[in-house]
Amino acid sequence: MLENDGAVKLPNPFNPGTPVDPNDFVGRIKELENFRQKLRQTAGGSLASMAVAGGYGVGKTSFLHKCKSLAEEEGGLVVYFSLSELDELSKDVLARILVERVRDKVREEVILHRLSQDVLETLKKIKVKAAGVEISLAQSEENRPNLQNALSAAWKALAGAKKTIVFLIDEAAALEKNRAELILYLRAVLEQLQVERTPVMIVPAGKLSITGPAGTGFSPLVRTFPPALLENFTFEESKAFIEKKLGSTGISIPQGAIKLAYDVTEGHPFVLNAYLATAYDKLFAGEARLEENHFKAADVEFVSTVLAPFFARFYDQAGRTSRSILEQMAVKQGETTLSELTQKLGKDNNQLSPYLAKLAQDGSIIRVERGKYQLFHHLLGQYILKQKTP
Repeated sequence: MLENDGAVKLPNPFNPGTPVDPNDFVGRIKELENFRQKLRQTAGGSLASMAVAGGYGVGKTSFLHKCKSLAEEEGGLVVYFSLSELDELSKDVLARILVERVRDKVREEVILHRLSQDVLETLKKIKVKAAGVEISLAQSEENRPNLQNALSAAWKALAGAKKTIVFLIDEAAALEKNRAELILYLRAVLEQLQVERTPVMIVPAGKLSITGPAGTGFSPLVRTFPPALLENFTFEESKAFIEKKLGSTGISIPQGAIKLAYDVTEGHPFVLNAYLATAYDKLFAGEARLEENHFKAADVEFVSTVLAPFFARFYDQAGRTSRSILEQMAVKQGETTLSELTQKLGKDNNQLSPYLAKLAQDGSIIRVERGKYQLFHHLLGQYILKQKTP
């Protein structure tokens, strides 16, 4: 963009809501190493999967894209897809998706001359029945192998060209509906594949409850899909992210501005990205440093405008009682106890507890400890208070 003095302002490198390019990915070192270890373990014939969990905007999709890049570097056939647009999901639909996505990925690899046409022709013979989860490698209706055998057949066609088949399933919370029936289904398939040492890895990601503690009913699933729980960036991770993104623009940023950005956003990846994007827009062409004054200039519109669509899902779309709880927590601006909420709202513990559990599940609040809660981000409190102001 050219301004009057002829100086050029480079495009904004911060793009909240869009997955980070794997080349720009920073942090999550422990979680990525965990993925690498499980990938190598699977390639060696001892199958190991995992789950990726975390709140809205914490970077689950970016993490999956980084995992995709790493797995491809390690020779895996990597199948990434999201369940966000599916109205209904059953074993039948899930089985069909897995097989069809493998075929689509192989077709892509053939076009790029990474796999032979023979592999694709073999996979084209894998058919999914109109009902049920049966898969067929032949035209006969009588002897149709199940999903496990379909994936085994796909692997036989790929063996020698690839080391693993890796499924990265985004927005996977739907797998947990109906008492986690589909998670249990995938677990059973993996157990059968383990017997044959067919190297298939499955990584569901989303707001998953399989991260619950032992005794909640999900502990057996945790052994199959041990969760990597993504949380807010540390200061060092935030600093690395900011400097990495600004590196392509030639714009520098002093430590004080980085600290300000971290303090305001608490290192939440989406909020941090949005704050940086808003502050960057305050730069004039020809300016070479992103200063604290640019962030302060962004504050006026940041919460009320830029973050409004992000926070609306937590407050605007909540029911009356849930909104009342959130409003009380916004006023408190910190930890709130269950006893305080019962006094303020005139309801007993048993009446409020289900709402608190749902708000925590949806990511609006965090259960700090037994009977103590807080909003997941202090800026959500500011947003709520602004919404309440006439």
